[in-house]
Amino acid sequence: MIKTCRIGVFQVDALLLELVLWGGLLFFFWALKDGLGRVESDIESLKRRGKRQKGHLALRSGFDHPESVTERIGSYKGAAIYRFAKFDGRCYEFDRACPEEYRATVRDDELYVEPGLVYAPLRPGALPSPAA
Repeated sequence: MIKTCRIGVFQVDALLLELVLWGGLLFFFWALKDGLGRVESDIESLKRRGKRQKGHLALRSGFDHPESVTERIGSYKGAAIYRFAKFDGRCYEFDRACPEEYRATVRDDELYVEPGLVYAPLRPGALPSPAA
């Protein structure tokens, strides 16, 4: 009878250990799926940005090159900052300066102009001068 109890305890311990291991494996797969989902969405956003820039020097150099700019408002790292920029027929407005190491913070719909100027799509009501 004592041997049966020990075997019963051993069987319970083994079952508990197996359940914990299966739970750990399921958690690992869930975490892996979640991480790969983020990687996939990052790759898709890069594809969209690449398609938008296809055929431009921006894809090779890492910077967008506006077709025209108007209304100088300052300078950053020796380069002029303009209030408005036009790129692919769309108008953009200066938003912020962003050093190269923080480039990942630039959204897909924003322009990244050398030496690190970020232009956002033009807000409704903010009209560029006629020269843009």
